[in-house]
Amino acid sequence: MSARPLAAIASAAPAQPTSFVKHLILPVETAARELDAKLLLAVHAVQRGVAVTLGLKALLNLAIDRFPAGVFLPPNFSRSSEKMIAIAGQLGHRVVGWDEEGLVWINEAMYRERRVSRRSLAGLEKVFAWGAQQADALRPALDGLDVDLVLAGHPRADLLRPALRASYAARAEALRAELGDFILVNSNFGWLNHALRYGFTANGERDLAALAARSGFPADYLAHRLALYNRFVEVLPAIARRFPDRQIVIRPHPSESDVDWRRASEGLANVTVRYDSELIPWLLAAGHIIHNGCTTALETAMLDRTPISYRPVISPRHEIPQPALVSVEARTPADLLDLLGDGGLTRRVEAPVATNLAGLVASASGALASERMAAVIDAMLSEPRPPVSRWRRLGGRAAAMQRRMKHRRTSAAGDSSRNPAYYSQKFPPTPVAEIEARTAAFAAALGLPAPRVAEISDRVFRLTPA
Repeated sequence: MSARPLAAIASAAPAQPTSFVKHLILPVETAARELDAKLLLAVHAVQRGVAVTLGLKALLNLAIDRFPAGVFLPPNFSRSSEKMIAIAGQLGHRVVGWDEEGLVWINEAMYRERRVSRRSLAGLEKVFAWGAQQADALRPALDGLDVDLVLAGHPRADLLRPALRASYAARAEALRAELGDFILVNSNFGWLNHALRYGFTANGERDLAALAARSGFPADYLAHRLALYNRFVEVLPAIARRFPDRQIVIRPHPSESDVDWRRASEGLANVTVRYDSELIPWLLAAGHIIHNGCTTALETAMLDRTPISYRPVISPRHEIPQPALVSVEARTPADLLDLLGDGGLTRRVEAPVATNLAGLVASASGALASERMAAVIDAMLSEPRPPVSRWRRLGGRAAAMQRRMKHRRTSAAGDSSRNPAYYSQKFPPTPVAEIEARTAAFAAALGLPAPRVAEISDRVFRLTPA
């Protein structure tokens, strides 16, 4: 974390530069999940003459009134984004939306309840959908609103295409050289094992009622996920004993604490807990990949690999169906150990997988989502639009200032998502040279000129044509 306080970073952001007309603002919440995808979108936007300000969501949101008007693209359109979408609109930004977590969910009704806010949607001009499945889930919520639904796919899927995944080959090879034929356990138990210790009592037990109140998930769903988490913990010694010459790597979700996973792996010499930034090299390098109800399964499938869905606890009401469409299933520890003993499993892909992916991700083939989105955003910025009234803009500036004051009051709390330590776990400090290297690699893979990258504050970067 930079030594500069957050308020100073916000006030240091450049106020209304005039060196460019078209501008895209891309907040990043979780770097391992989003950063590369948004850098790829930025590469395509810059080719069209659109300057891009990209960086840590907490910092960009606090400085939203300091940036030149443009298109603002928040990570979701849930209730948590209502205020920022409204403030951005008041300030004269044009707001479009997508949902980073819109690819996997239990059912349409629960997806709309948890991830979709009618108030947020009303502040958008366009919504980019992952694919037909998400679009179908969104249409009832969009009914009566003047919002275009664009079946675009997602840049995260672009990164899994052969030309772009090659950017991760060296890192994947380094992981194989370090770890050999390792087994990757991809954890997806954020609320049950949260980095901010939500729902934990003083003696380390979990209070599911308190966690339900905090998360909004029903207690019976959380009980199901807790049972799964416990089964994952319980199976680790069996895997370690069955495959003593292989490394088992637990990769926690970005929101998770690694404390309990490290405790669970104590005494298991070949089990390690790792959280290294980007996910794709891990998926390319692993000999086997284990998950339960995780987006990782779909990303693995788009890399032409097959993951294992470990389902020791079955509950149709509470299970996420999409990852099962691209996975092989293990219901018992014995099933899991047998699949892990099949050396060719991960490289075999069943024929229905491509068809299943096509219904979930519009950009699984054809034009890249990042290219489609950049074209839509460029067209929006090229259209004349009536200016925002002076009073509306003043209201937006006042609201932005109030958010900064609230952040200053609450960011020191240990259980606050505004705590710098928490968002630094989700987006660690990143040197500008790394951003330059990543964008240059993507541009080279696509035969495009690399953008110019400038660091304008801690974890906030501006990309412009070279």
